[in-house]
Amino acid sequence: MNVVEIPAMIIRGGTTKGIYIRTKDLPSDELQRDAAILSLFGSPDTRQVNGLGGGDPLTSKVALIEISDNPEADIDYRSGEVGIDEAKINYSTMCGNLASGAALYAISSGIVPLSSPVTEVRIRNLNTGKFLKASVPVEGSSVVLQSCHDIDGVQGYGSKIEMSFVAPAGSITGALLPSGNVKDYLQINDQSYECSIVDCGTLYAFFRYSLFRLRGDESPQDLDRNSQFKGTIEALREAVAARVTEQLGRAMLPRQIKMCVLAEPLALAEQNGGVRIEAKVVNRYKTHKAFPVTGAICVSAAVSIPGTLLHLDGCGSGSEQRVHIHHPSGSMWVSAQVAVDGQDVEILNTSVLRSARVLQKGTGYAVLPSKGKS
Repeated sequence: MNVVEIPAMIIRGGTTKGIYIRTKDLPSDELQRDAAILSLFGSPDTRQVNGLGGGDPLTSKVALIEISDNPEADIDYRSGEVGIDEAKINYSTMCGNLASGAALYAISSGIVPLSSPVTEVRIRNLNTGKFLKASVPVEGSSVVLQSCHDIDGVQGYGSKIEMSFVAPAGSITGALLPSGNVKDYLQINDQSYECSIVDCGTLYAFFRYSLFRLRGDESPQDLDRNSQFKGTIEALREAVAARVTEQLGRAMLPRQIKMCVLAEPLALAEQNGGVRIEAKVVNRYKTHKAFPVTGAICVSAAVSIPGTLLHLDGCGSGSEQRVHIHHPSGSMWVSAQVAVDGQDVEILNTSVLRSARVLQKGTGYAVLPSKGKS
């Protein structure tokens, strides 16, 4: 067996924690690269006790970083969901929370020089080919950390990161509405399930709580213990993949589909208006304990599209849509800049505030089979 030393940072980005590695510090062969990452995380093992993974989908993620050769970006960023009980890494979707940590990595590692009072990091995401910008406050010669910014779902503070996602629609499929419809009806066990399938930031299918006889106040743990609900959700994930595959004429895998259950949207009466959405994201392994950034991006887009399950007539100015998402760990705001022409909606950009903190910088150790050994 060969022990491979890998320079790495552990960074909490948003409500997710990941291991950040320069692509050049990993084997160039993709199979060897993924084997090294799996070993570093201690996968496959539900406890990941022999690695740096945390035994949870929110703490079993890798961020691969490199200096970008694109003139519109400073860094290239690819995120991977590292399998916990399986030796697989899912690179098919972007983690928006980890993207905030990618900005901090670029600054902390010297790839992007500090610029006071705000340092801007331009990021190209290789999972989707989309671009985003992160604005990070700087004070003197360091990134501001003290009493800077807190977010629901995280104890304590971190650097404030303002994320802006440029033209995020069609990140996975190339289409904002990949089924061709604002609403779809899927048949599972002789029951029809109404949903809206939207691809913005990543690909989501939205369903109402009431379809599953849920109150809506169930905890993530309650949902994970509900075997009937979980079985139905996974069957629907496959049905959504099949519907999108049929429309696009190319295969979409169930693991590329994110599932979200939600209550009826409510109009906010405060001065700035907007829409309140109460929702939970159901991962293949566990229900999300907070809310993904890419999910928030997709929610803000779905709210802006007339006819979806999330749209409310009369909400939003037509050029900006503000959404207050309530999730199991609290809430978050997201806004979308949109151009609306009748039923046609163009998502110009979306923005959300996150925080990030470097937790550790050092060397990780992966164990790989010797060459010629299986």
